[in-house]
Amino acid sequence: MPMWTWAGETARRLINAGQVDLAEAVTGLPELAEAGDAVQVEAVARSALRTARRLVAEAGTAEAEVPGVFGPDTLFFLAHWPLAVRISALAEGGRALPRAVAAAEDAPGPHTHGPLPVSALETLVRCHANIDAAGTSDLRRELLSSRNLAGWERTPAWPALTLARVHLLIDEGAPDRAEVELRRYEHTATGSALLGADGVFTLVRALRHRDAHAQALETLDRMEAELALDPHNTRRPALRRRIRFERARLLSWLARLGQCPARDAVTPLPTVEEAEAHPHLRPAWVEAVENLVCQGIVRNDWRLGVRVTTWSRYFERVGAPRRGAELALAATRLAVGRGALWVAGCSARRAERLIGELGRTEEILGDLGEVHAMIAAMPPIRPLAPPDRILDFLRAQSAEEVDPENQAEQVNAALEHRPHDTMLLSALGQVGRTLMLSDAATEPQWRHVRQRPGDQRAALSLLETLLHDNDTAGVRDLVRTLAAGALPDASADLLAPRAALAPHS
Repeated sequence: MPMWTWAGETARRLINAGQVDLAEAVTGLPELAEAGDAVQVEAVARSALRTARRLVAEAGTAEAEVPGVFGPDTLFFLAHWPLAVRISALAEGGRALPRAVAAAEDAPGPHTHGPLPVSALETLVRCHANIDAAGTSDLRRELLSSRNLAGWERTPAWPALTLARVHLLIDEGAPDRAEVELRRYEHTATGSALLGADGVFTLVRALRHRDAHAQALETLDRMEAELALDPHNTRRPALRRRIRFERARLLSWLARLGQCPARDAVTPLPTVEEAEAHPHLRPAWVEAVENLVCQGIVRNDWRLGVRVTTWSRYFERVGAPRRGAELALAATRLAVGRGALWVAGCSARRAERLIGELGRTEEILGDLGEVHAMIAAMPPIRPLAPPDRILDFLRAQSAEEVDPENQAEQVNAALEHRPHDTMLLSALGQVGRTLMLSDAATEPQWRHVRQRPGDQRAALSLLETLLHDNDTAGVRDLVRTLAAGALPDASADLLAPRAALAPHS
């Protein structure tokens, strides 16, 4: 019995016992998690657990069980989802790892309180995959060893653990073996029911890694046709959304190969707002858009660069360095395509830094070498005005002429001649914030402030950039730097705006 079936049967039992709210929580939590609504998952789980524990206390049993209503397996299920949604829909890695490790260590055995419907072990494996899918394969293989999975075969959590092992095969570079494993379930009486929609998406991933994009599209088409015949399926919105993202990625690649009209490939592309709302789907969107940019069907402008950079930094922030590096490489290639030298260099340096945190880097280091070669082939920046007049020139541009990436190029070119020009440094901070490259913009600002801590205007500009980046460690470092400069007046002036802006940091 898969988890979704367990949830339905448990909910029916709770309804029969008069616990309608708990029943709605049991069926609603996995659906909310699949939709990526982390805030609602946290609220529903907290409320349901509070109700369940009150019922336990009223029943007078320390075993967390009300006969005929629910038992420890249901409590474990309710408590599972706040962490699970962070690791699945929000694609968190290192940021969620301590909680994932603790949950796996504290989890009961698969049959200690009856067959568990979900597995903290599978959540931990998924967390490691978020961190570095290729580089953590040995660790995940040990976690998914036969010794660790003994007893899980007869629980509702088994399908998820099975798919975790299939994903591991793909990450180890064996998508053909992964497909064979999935096809084996297809030809059993309960196979499709056991693995369900997640099994279909796993098969699509295996086919894509095997360069069988046309077969993957056919698989998605069959799944969508089946969903159309099941209008009462409460998972339809989330499943159809995943289908759209996967179809856009597959079609865009076929268009790039000349096997599909580019117009047909752009039609299913989800909106950028939808990708923004679902972090785990952002890599598919970026891959599709980059392919379509190569076909000239999607506009490659600075706004696209900001979006991809923002998402790359998101994955860096949540401890998913491989995804962050992959998106940084995409941002670099896109920046090269539109001639944005400074943005390309910043993105390449971010990719290089993140790659340093990875294992099994042969392939991605090859991608890094390619973008470095692309950057080296770009022409140098041609200044549009003398360094002392460049800001006046940029301010005189009409709204139609304004391009933040071009502004950044010109300001950086001027800073090469005037590295301690406070106005130029402030302008770089401003344009860096616009391009979501504030971390790169702080580098010359820091050099200036450390050499001249008495320059209050430069210190305030650096503070604004640090606060925009939520860099609280940088703010503390700035205060220490000013204090070490023995300039109490400057430090006092600096702390005033920091206090006013503190709620935003």
